[in-house]
This record gives sequence, structure tokens and C-alpha cells, in this order.
Amino acid sequence: MIKQFDFEERHRALITLGVDVRLHPQLERLQLKENALGRYSTAADLYAKTWVANPNSVKQWLGFEAVVQHAYDDLGVPVTELNYRLGDGTDEYYWNGSTWEVNTVDWNTEAEVADNINSFPITEKKIQVIINLVTTDETVTPLLTVVKVLYASDVEFQEDLIYKSLLPLLKSEIRPIALHPVKMPATSDTIDLNDFPLETPYNLDSIDSVYNHNDDPDHHNDLFQSYDPGTQVITLSVPIDVDKIAWIQFVYEPEVAVTTDQEYNELDKVPAVTLESIRKVKGTQFPWPADTVANKAAGTAVRIPSPIASDVEIVMRLTTDKARDQVRLADEADEFFANNKSMISHAMDEKYDICVTSDYDSTTVPGQKGLHSGIILFRIKKALYFQEHEKDTSIVQRFNLVGDLDVTID
Repeated sequence: MIKQFDFEERHRALITLGVDVRLHPQLERLQLKENALGRYSTAADLYAKTWVANPNSVKQWLGFEAVVQHAYDDLGVPVTELNYRLGDGTDEYYWNGSTWEVNTVDWNTEAEVADNINSFPITEKKIQVIINLVTTDETVTPLLTVVKVLYASDVEFQEDLIYKSLLPLLKSEIRPIALHPVKMPATSDTIDLNDFPLETPYNLDSIDSVYNHNDDPDHHNDLFQSYDPGTQVITLSVPIDVDKIAWIQFVYEPEVAVTTDQEYNELDKVPAVTLESIRKVKGTQFPWPADTVANKAAGTAVRIPSPIASDVEIVMRLTTDKARDQVRLADEADEFFANNKSMISHAMDEKYDICVTSDYDSTTVPGQKGLHSGIILFRIKKALYFQEHEKDTSIVQRFNLVGDLDVTID
């Protein structure tokens, strides 16, 4: 796999730009910043940092390449250069000739990084590139388009997309609110939920609010103060009198699973969010360009064949045993899609867009088992599926054109 750090405008917020370094918004490249006279700084310590990539399937870092345009003097001697350190999201590292050491002072060449990145630690499964931009001629700057990191990976693409990426996102983000009214057995500023168990076996996450429903039927005055999940005791800021209704609104985590088994929708497993149908959409497979990571000094490269980028359509069913819960769960699902326009692949750390293709549609009466349900159709856009293995190749370092012109091209 290739993890690509490109310097596009859409990534500006993710890139750290040091003094006198800029990301060009139109040309989408990293370069030194011009001063008022149109000159570039010749300081030696100017830098930028990429974001921290986290492809969790990484087995080993294998290759490193920068796509850069350098400037040369009249004799063909380069007057610009780029140097590098690698990071893991916590520390920065420099190759000292025998090992990667924590170091924020020294820099490596591209060749040094490319030759030794295979021993860069994978413990954190994270990588960041710190780039040092240098010019000795104030009229020119290095122009960096992209940095590519090659890594060994073992990915089951559908498993990664659904089980390791989408399901954890749904589980962490969907948090509906449900209602639990309690008639107070005595005047008190505490409510022990052990004495008033929830009718439905919700996975209770937290308490949202508590109201005195008799004295405050419009629920303007929230009396909730704290909740101890260990003892399941709610503490109120003001006592509620005996025989009055404590209107408890709580946040819960619905069951989230992939299933095509209708028997899943049993009472002890709701409220639930289930993915009932997952399919690649025919006619939406897009060609994706093949890519290479080259070790320029060694003259070798690894080519990653073109993957398939396909839309994946998913039917998501919401199931509850109460009509009120169904409405609130549907609202929470709508809010989820409104606030999650994309998702991140766990294995590859790639960003995929998400869009709803058919809005929430609910049955109006309970089903045979007394359950309420509705469905939402959505798509994960252009998910990548690599079907061919990588191939070793070589790069052309130099060739001569012989004829009327005698030209050497690097």
C-alpha cells in the first residue's frame, strides 16, 4: 500500500507550516514563502509537518519518495534541497547511521530515509513526515508536490470497510435519548435506578436530564446534578416530593450489528441498528491510477497496480419496541448522517465519503413481534479494493538523446 501526503488546499488544516513556509493554494505544492521583495529565505531550519497517518494494517514501512522540483545554477549544481525526519505522532526521529533516534535537530536526505525506513518502528502504526526546505539562492525555492510512503499491509477490504471502520463509527456516534418516568416513593434528592429498572434492556450511557413533571410539565428546570454508573444512583439539585413524577431522560447505546437474520430482532436485543444488506453497486466502479514509490538513489521502485473504487450501498434498519424510541432513534440516525459526511478506513487510513440515497422510511404500526422499525439507505463512495499484488520495477535515471542534439535528461 501507499500512504500519500499531498499538499492540496483541502489538507491545509492538517499540515503544520513553519516560519517562511507556505502551501500554495492554486498550485497545491509546498514551498518557501516569498517576502515583500519576492525573495525566499536562505535560513537552514525552515520546515513543515504532514499530518500523522495511522494505517492500522501496517506490517512494515518499506519505501519513501518525494515528488519535488529542484532549482539548479548555470553549472547544473542544485541550489535547493529537501531534508527529512520521521515522526510517530509523539516523537520525531533521525537516522543516525545505525538506528532511528529521537532527534529534533538533525536531518536526513531522501536517500537515507528511503534506504532505512524499513526499520522505522511500527509499534504505534503511525507515521508523520517532517520536511526541511532549503535554498541557497534567494530567487528560487524547492517545490514539493507529494510525499509517498510504501508499507506492507494485510487487508480484507470488506471486513475493514464494514466491521473495523463503519461499525465502530456507528457505535461511537449514535446516542439516542429515551424516557424513564419514575413515581417518587418518598421525597428525595436521589433516585436509585436499581429500585426502578428500565423496562427495555437499554445499554445506558449517561443521564441527560431530570425534571419534576408535576411542578414543571414544560420541562424548563433541569434538576439533574450527577450520576454514579457503579451504584446507578442519580443525584438531583432539588428534591422531588413523594408521589410526583421524576421525568428522567437518559442517553443509551443501541445494539449495532451486521445481520440478515430476521430472528435478530428479538425484544432483548432492541433498540438496535442493523446493517441488513451490503453490496457493491454495479455501474459505479471507477478506474483508479496505478502508482509507484521509487528509491531514486538505488534506481528501484515498487508499483502498486490500479485498484477498483466502488460505491457500496447499505440498508440500515432501526428497530425498537416503543414508538417513541423509534422516532428518537430515527432522529439520531438523521443527525449521524448530517454530521458524518465521511468515514476513515481503519486499515488504510483512507477517507471515504458517505451519502444517504433514500431517507428514513418507517412502518407505521408494530410488526408481528410488536416491534417498530424503519430503514435508511446510504452509500460509502468510491471504496478502494486492491485485487493485484505489487510488482518490483525500475526507474529511468538517465538517458541520452543522440542526433542533431546531444542532450542528457535525468
